[in-house]
Amino acid sequence: MKHNVFDSIPSNIVSDKENEFVNFLQTAGLYDSIKINEDNIDDLIFLLDGKVRISVYCKECKTERVFTMKPYKYFVDDGKECYSRSLSAEMRRIKQVNDLQNSSSPNGLESRENKIWEWKNWQIEEVSRVLLFKFICSMNDEHHLDYIVLTTDNSMMKIGQYPSVADMTFPELDAYKHVISKEDRRELGTAIGLFASGIGAGSYVYLRRILERLVYSAKETAGDDIDKEKFEQARVAERIKMLKGYLPDMLVKNTTIYGILSKGIHELSEEECRKYFPVVKQCIYQILGMWESLRKKQDDEIALSKALSAITTSIK
Repeated sequence: MKHNVFDSIPSNIVSDKENEFVNFLQTAGLYDSIKINEDNIDDLIFLLDGKVRISVYCKECKTERVFTMKPYKYFVDDGKECYSRSLSAEMRRIKQVNDLQNSSSPNGLESRENKIWEWKNWQIEEVSRVLLFKFICSMNDEHHLDYIVLTTDNSMMKIGQYPSVADMTFPELDAYKHVISKEDRRELGTAIGLFASGIGAGSYVYLRRILERLVYSAKETAGDDIDKEKFEQARVAERIKMLKGYLPDMLVKNTTIYGILSKGIHELSEEECRKYFPVVKQCIYQILGMWESLRKKQDDEIALSKALSAITTSIK
């Protein structure tokens, strides 16, 4: 059933960029975890209350859409009747009780530090153990984006997603099809697929190879502006600095990306590799984005030049 995009977006919801847990759902690989604490519990309550929208690629619409989620409900059977309750409302009540106990404690800060903070109680322990966040496309309520998490103690682990991270990310590569080689596109897809499957270090192998080839592509574009002998003798970080103007300024100023990828392959844990993957992948996208912008600018200049020539010819 299709409906107007504005019908499903309440006025009091916020974007995904402002919510720590939605950012986690969107960017984390399988089996990555995030701590639930006093500083971010309001974000989780807001998410469960259905007050967060996300703007992501819709696999069915084949374009970016806004997704929203209904308030999270769970069912209670007290032996007499079965009825639904709001999980966010119960969590908000628990938070208020904790805040009240802390503020009224005679020992103040000392009592708070000795007490183990918890975001749930025995009443919602079972219903909150595995949570399914069901987001719905604002243009078609039959298009879904589902995330599954496991909560243990004060942490949340991502254990499922559909469509997968790979399904959501592959379409992004279409934006760079004119400036990325078939080999790099294929291996970037492999890296994304590995990350989506919870494999960290393996994905870094492909990202590092892609970065090395992109640096050489930038050198070919620079031509004689870069001394070939000095370039070949330099480390990758130094090569990136030499290619100022041919690589994004952000990358030139932060040449540590190659070191991060190398350390990820040889030293970092799988968890650390998965944690940093979205950032290092974005560095690759920065290079491709810069080249695509330059390509479009050149195409626009050529088209404008042809149009001006045609006008000049017609008015002679």
